[in-house]
Amino acid sequence: MAEKPGIALFQCQWCLFSPADQDWVDNHLPSNIYLTKTPCTGRINPLYVLNAIQGGADGVMISGCLPEQCHFVTGNITARRQLEEFNDFLNHIGYEKQRVRFVWLDLQDRCMIQKELAAFEKELKCLGKAANLVTRMKVAEGEQNA
Repeated sequence: MAEKPGIALFQCQWCLFSPADQDWVDNHLPSNIYLTKTPCTGRINPLYVLNAIQGGADGVMISGCLPEQCHFVTGNITARRQLEEFNDFLNHIGYEKQRVRFVWLDLQDRCMIQKELAAFEKELKCLGKAANLVTRMKVAEGEQNA
Protein backbone atom coordinates (compact mmCIF):
# COMPACT_ATOMS: atom_id res chain seq x y z
CA MET A 1 0.00 0.00 0.00
CA ALA A 2 1.81 3.10 -1.24
CA GLU A 3 -0.45 5.65 0.40
CA LYS A 4 -1.23 5.72 4.08
CA PRO A 5 -4.33 3.78 5.12
CA GLY A 6 -7.39 5.80 6.07
CA ILE A 7 -8.21 5.44 9.77
CA ALA A 8 -11.45 6.50 11.44
CA LEU A 9 -10.66 7.37 15.07
CA PHE A 10 -13.52 7.46 17.55
CA GLN A 11 -12.22 9.02 20.77
CA CYS A 12 -13.82 9.39 24.19
CA GLN A 13 -13.46 13.04 25.15
CA TRP A 14 -12.24 12.02 28.63
CA CYS A 15 -9.55 9.46 27.76
CA LEU A 16 -6.70 11.89 27.03
CA PHE A 17 -5.72 13.74 30.17
CA SER A 18 -2.42 15.19 28.96
CA PRO A 19 -2.84 18.63 27.34
CA ALA A 20 -0.01 17.75 24.91
CA ASP A 21 -1.76 14.55 23.79
CA GLN A 22 -5.10 16.30 23.44
CA ASP A 23 -3.48 19.11 21.44
CA TRP A 24 -1.86 16.56 19.13
CA VAL A 25 -5.20 14.83 18.52
CA ASP A 26 -7.06 18.13 18.05
CA ASN A 27 -4.53 19.93 15.87
CA HIS A 28 -1.81 17.65 14.53
CA LEU A 29 -3.41 14.39 13.44
CA PRO A 30 -2.05 13.14 10.12
CA SER A 31 -4.37 13.77 7.18
CA ASN A 32 -5.19 10.05 6.83
CA ILE A 33 -6.77 9.90 10.31
CA TYR A 34 -10.33 11.16 10.72
CA LEU A 35 -11.36 12.06 14.28
CA THR A 36 -14.80 11.77 15.84
CA LYS A 37 -15.01 12.73 19.51
CA THR A 38 -17.71 11.21 21.66
CA PRO A 39 -18.82 11.86 25.25
CA CYS A 40 -18.07 8.17 25.98
CA THR A 41 -17.26 5.12 23.89
CA GLY A 42 -20.56 3.74 25.17
CA ARG A 43 -22.30 6.31 22.97
CA ILE A 44 -20.81 4.95 19.72
CA ASN A 45 -23.53 3.33 17.70
CA PRO A 46 -22.12 0.43 15.64
CA LEU A 47 -23.78 2.00 12.62
CA TYR A 48 -21.31 4.90 12.96
CA VAL A 49 -18.52 2.36 12.53
CA LEU A 50 -20.29 0.85 9.52
CA ASN A 51 -20.71 4.33 8.05
CA ALA A 52 -16.96 4.98 8.42
CA ILE A 53 -16.22 1.69 6.67
CA GLN A 54 -18.67 2.42 3.86
CA GLY A 55 -16.97 5.81 3.55
CA GLY A 56 -13.69 4.08 2.73
CA ALA A 57 -11.88 3.68 6.07
CA ASP A 58 -9.19 1.02 5.90
CA GLY A 59 -9.36 0.70 9.68
CA VAL A 60 -11.34 1.91 12.68
CA MET A 61 -9.82 2.67 16.08
CA ILE A 62 -11.93 3.34 19.15
CA SER A 63 -10.10 4.81 22.14
CA GLY A 64 -11.63 4.99 25.57
CA CYS A 65 -10.82 5.17 29.26
CA LEU A 66 -9.73 2.18 31.29
CA PRO A 67 -12.75 0.34 32.78
CA GLU A 68 -12.22 1.69 36.31
CA GLN A 69 -11.77 5.26 35.01
CA CYS A 70 -14.91 5.66 32.89
CA HIS A 71 -16.79 8.86 33.71
CA PHE A 72 -20.02 7.01 32.94
CA VAL A 73 -19.09 3.99 35.12
CA THR A 74 -19.66 1.14 32.60
CA GLY A 75 -20.00 2.91 29.25
CA ASN A 76 -16.67 1.70 27.92
CA ILE A 77 -17.27 -1.93 28.96
CA THR A 78 -20.67 -1.89 27.30
CA ALA A 79 -19.13 -0.40 24.16
CA ARG A 80 -16.39 -3.02 24.07
CA ARG A 81 -18.89 -5.88 24.28
CA GLN A 82 -21.21 -4.35 21.69
CA LEU A 83 -18.43 -3.50 19.26
CA GLU A 84 -16.82 -6.96 19.60
CA GLU A 85 -20.13 -8.53 18.57
CA PHE A 86 -20.47 -6.03 15.73
CA ASN A 87 -16.91 -6.82 14.67
CA ASP A 88 -17.99 -10.46 14.25
CA PHE A 89 -20.71 -9.24 11.87
CA LEU A 90 -18.20 -7.11 9.94
CA ASN A 91 -15.90 -10.12 9.64
CA HIS A 92 -18.84 -12.15 8.32
CA ILE A 93 -19.47 -9.64 5.51
CA GLY A 94 -15.79 -9.45 4.55
CA TYR A 95 -14.17 -6.75 6.69
CA GLU A 96 -11.25 -8.34 8.53
CA LYS A 97 -11.38 -8.26 12.34
CA GLN A 98 -7.86 -6.82 12.48
CA ARG A 99 -9.16 -3.63 10.88
CA VAL A 100 -11.15 -2.66 13.99
CA ARG A 101 -9.19 -1.94 17.15
CA PHE A 102 -10.48 -0.94 20.59
CA VAL A 103 -7.85 0.58 22.90
CA TRP A 104 -8.16 1.58 26.51
CA LEU A 105 -5.94 4.49 27.50
CA ASP A 106 -4.86 5.16 31.05
CA LEU A 107 -5.33 8.80 32.00
CA GLN A 108 -1.72 8.81 33.25
CA ASP A 109 -0.18 7.49 30.00
CA ARG A 110 1.54 10.03 27.80
CA CYS A 111 1.97 9.65 24.03
CA MET A 112 0.14 6.29 24.00
CA ILE A 113 -2.40 7.44 21.40
CA GLN A 114 0.43 8.24 18.98
CA LYS A 115 2.05 4.83 19.57
CA GLU A 116 -1.26 2.98 19.20
CA LEU A 117 -2.11 4.81 15.96
CA ALA A 118 1.38 4.20 14.52
CA ALA A 119 1.19 0.47 15.33
CA PHE A 120 -2.32 0.24 13.87
CA GLU A 121 -1.26 2.08 10.71
CA LYS A 122 1.66 -0.32 10.28
CA GLU A 123 -0.65 -3.32 10.65
CA LEU A 124 -3.12 -1.86 8.14
CA LYS A 125 -0.30 -1.31 5.63
CA CYS A 126 0.51 -5.03 5.91
CA LEU A 127 -3.15 -5.94 5.36
CA GLY A 128 -3.40 -3.71 2.28
CA LYS A 129 -6.37 -1.66 1.11
CA ALA A 130 -9.73 -2.69 2.55
CA ALA A 131 -12.12 -4.34 0.12
CA ASN A 132 -15.24 -2.38 -0.70
CA LEU A 133 -18.11 -3.98 1.17
CA VAL A 134 -21.27 -4.79 -0.68
CA THR A 135 -23.63 -3.73 2.07
CA ARG A 136 -26.45 -2.56 -0.15
CA MET A 137 -28.14 -4.48 -2.91
CA LYS A 138 -29.13 -2.85 -6.16
CA VAL A 139 -32.80 -3.09 -7.01
CA ALA A 140 -33.27 -5.45 -9.92
CA GLU A 141 -35.17 -3.95 -12.82
CA GLY A 142 -38.90 -4.24 -12.24
CA GLU A 143 -38.48 -5.71 -8.74
CA GLN A 144 -38.30 -4.50 -5.17
CA ASN A 145 -35.79 -5.38 -2.52
CA ALA A 146 -37.19 -7.14 0.51
